[in-house]
Amino acid sequence: MIKPKIDARQVLIDIRSGMGDSVLMDKYKLSARGLQSLFKKLLDVGLIKQSELDERMPLSQKTVDIALFRCPACGMPQFSEFEECPQCGIIVGKYMERQARVSESLRESPSAAAVNTVIDARQEITFRANSQRTGCFDSKAVRELTELKWRYKTGGWVSASPAVSSAGVFVGSLDGNLYLLDEDSGRPIWQFNAGSSIYSSCSLLDSVVYFGTLNGTLYGVNALDGKAVFQFSTAGPIYSSPATTEGTVFFGSLNGYIFALDLNTRAEKWKVRTGGPVYSAPSVSSGVVFCGSIDGHLYALETSTGREVWRFKTGGPVTNAAAIADNIVYVGSGDRHMYAVDIRSGKERWSFRTGDKITSCPAIVGGVVYFGSADKHVYAVDVRTGLDKWSFETGSAVYSSPTVANEMIYFGSGDKHLYALEMKTGRELWKFKTGSPVYSSPCIADSVIYFGSDDCCIYAIR
Repeated sequence: MIKPKIDARQVLIDIRSGMGDSVLMDKYKLSARGLQSLFKKLLDVGLIKQSELDERMPLSQKTVDIALFRCPACGMPQFSEFEECPQCGIIVGKYMERQARVSESLRESPSAAAVNTVIDARQEITFRANSQRTGCFDSKAVRELTELKWRYKTGGWVSASPAVSSAGVFVGSLDGNLYLLDEDSGRPIWQFNAGSSIYSSCSLLDSVVYFGTLNGTLYGVNALDGKAVFQFSTAGPIYSSPATTEGTVFFGSLNGYIFALDLNTRAEKWKVRTGGPVYSAPSVSSGVVFCGSIDGHLYALETSTGREVWRFKTGGPVTNAAAIADNIVYVGSGDRHMYAVDIRSGKERWSFRTGDKITSCPAIVGGVVYFGSADKHVYAVDVRTGLDKWSFETGSAVYSSPTVANEMIYFGSGDKHLYALEMKTGRELWKFKTGSPVYSSPCIADSVIYFGSDDCCIYAIR
């Protein structure tokens, strides 16, 4: 059977004008399954959002061809061939020539830039700055906001936290792509299409970028050329941000397991089943990996074997990463509490109650733990007493995890802003407005703050 060719531009016009499913099927000579296939193709290339289709009845099967051309750098779809991309501005011919030269030089002998990248990447670059997830970055503070350095628009929400190395800025998007962006211009160096949305923040080690996707796959991608090195499939979506340390990559899956893969063989070392889906990013310290579960527990497991050391029960889901400092593990829960737990015994030291669930990972520095809550506040709590030192109210829930650097704290809010506060007093110094809620946790390097927003953009501000 000949597949029908359909003008995607006209379909979008018809959908957005309110044309019903039966009329669409009649106009384009599609079965119910064919219409569903058309919707999926439009979603996959980023031309329409799921929210625009949510009110429609489930439809289904028959394939259709849509003639589309994609920018080789940013992936933006177009209905006709083009020489200069209207989104990222690259000249397609020159870009392809450059990529060919880079690939050839990498095959023959690594360039100086590539060698520098390899050296840089031997140190783990990961979510929350380190495997203890303390959120402390070694950078000068941005006390006064002077400019938007650049902004790059992807095809989906950006909830992941960027990771910055000498190679550039790595970050995933719900459009299914992992991007490497130039640190100075924000232009794409390469992008890897994972075929499924990326909430997971990536981890970079030995020139390989590790991250999970909602199709249940953990990927390892070469940081130099954006090519897949390996992939490991689970039976559930991966929101968890991997930790790469002690020769192992640790991560969780919504299939209820915490996984450990050997970084050399890339084979499974062990997996431990919890009582519910695992959204939490693992934290690692002194031969133990700590990871929360929807079942309300924080698990402490031996990194080498997966043997349970202890488990700590809270009154609600544990979806955020724990942070570790001075033999204390700090973790928030859906029961509205932040807990301080003894790293050896798994016993509670103290708990602090907020007005709503806690899904942000705490930051720890100078004897104070900083964290956000869905009650719209960010809190500063004394690590010894569990008593609050100050709190700061935003205009919406705070799911973003605070980042600290040189006496400053940075975080996003559902009110569309990224905030900068003084650590000691909680006084606001500035805020930066985006087009949508900011759930991404900021990363700071060389006095530049990088973060994502649900407006589909990745920002660099200073």
